[in-house]
Amino acid sequence: MADRQGRFDAAVELFGDAAREILAHPLRSLLTLSGIVFGAASLVSMTSIAVGMKEMAYRDIESIGFPRSVGVEDRGPRGDATTALDLRHPGLRINDAAALRQLPGVESVMEHVWGGNMLVAGPVGRRGYPVEGVAAGYLQARNYRIVAGRDIRPLDVINVSRVAVLGAEVVDALFGTSPPLGQMITVNGVRLTVIGVVAPKVFEMAPIDFSWMAQRMYVPWTWAQRYYRPPGRIDRALVTADPGTDLGQLIRRTDVLMRQRHDGATDFYLENEAAGVLSTLAMADRVLGGWNGVMYVIAIITILVGGIGLFSVLLISVRERVREIGIMKALGATDGDISRLFMAESLTLAFVGAVVGIGAGSGLITLTKWIGVQFGKQFVISMHWPGAVFAFGFAIAVGVVFGWYPARRAAGLDPVTAIGGG
Repeated sequence: MADRQGRFDAAVELFGDAAREILAHPLRSLLTLSGIVFGAASLVSMTSIAVGMKEMAYRDIESIGFPRSVGVEDRGPRGDATTALDLRHPGLRINDAAALRQLPGVESVMEHVWGGNMLVAGPVGRRGYPVEGVAAGYLQARNYRIVAGRDIRPLDVINVSRVAVLGAEVVDALFGTSPPLGQMITVNGVRLTVIGVVAPKVFEMAPIDFSWMAQRMYVPWTWAQRYYRPPGRIDRALVTADPGTDLGQLIRRTDVLMRQRHDGATDFYLENEAAGVLSTLAMADRVLGGWNGVMYVIAIITILVGGIGLFSVLLISVRERVREIGIMKALGATDGDISRLFMAESLTLAFVGAVVGIGAGSGLITLTKWIGVQFGKQFVISMHWPGAVFAFGFAIAVGVVFGWYPARRAAGLDPVTAIGGG
């Protein structure tokens, strides 16, 4: 126990001597630290920002909705159909959606009808807009931002109600500054009541343009089907899996059921929305992974440059302290004592540089978030601890590597020559 305490006291004294030597030359020590500080700060801040941006992009992509869904898309009647089988099965039908609801593991099935561009007239203007026939709750499930009024409800679908949810830009064009809720519009001569308004989805980071959301109108799919499609036909059925259901297995069941119902005709196809989301997330991972790799390289080079500065300063220190080293050896200091003293100085400089650099990196993260707030962006960025640990470890390793030779050179000085040289 006493031996351990003695070693501890010796280490404290050793690093205290190293700190005093560093403080005796503040400008030189500051310049020596700069490379390590800049390298650690850049690594911590940029990797943290990159990870924060990736997480925000993930949230953006996932906010589109339906991460566990597969779309059954209509392909009929096909103009290129050449077999009697394809000609007998003209495409997706309402009773197909009803059959899909009976599959094990299905949470919901939402019918969808594309009405195409229709002439829409309001109190102050008329213009052509795309019309979508959607199921009850579709807009909210998609995380579309309903800024006034409400979404389409089950009774709207059951009663084939003449109601519509308008995009914000449609409202501006048809109503000007007048409130649209409860007002009437005309779609190809048919009068509908406005029950809600949808605003464009705004993403934090994902480079996705959803401005089209505010440039169309949404009606109950039953109404759109009655007016714009042959009896019994729909354009799409969106099948969503229960949380505990394997999506891949549900997709296979969906495909088997549809082929059975259509006798093998290829008048439909499956669109795996989850795969699309995962593909986008994987692309974001690759881009940000490459960015992180570049930042690690830049930080490593910067810290290495700081290590070269550390090496130079320690060599200068050895030359300046030749007489001191000679006296220490004459008084009984061993080569190991001298070597440990210079290694302690090197490690102290590396340690301080790493700590200050990590602190500076944290400050840059805070500054980035503050700048984001000034431009109306709430950046959620946390410290990337793997980057901080790497910066600290690499800085200490640089201190060991670049401090070894000057320490060895100081330890190898001849005491008589050293004192005489002084």
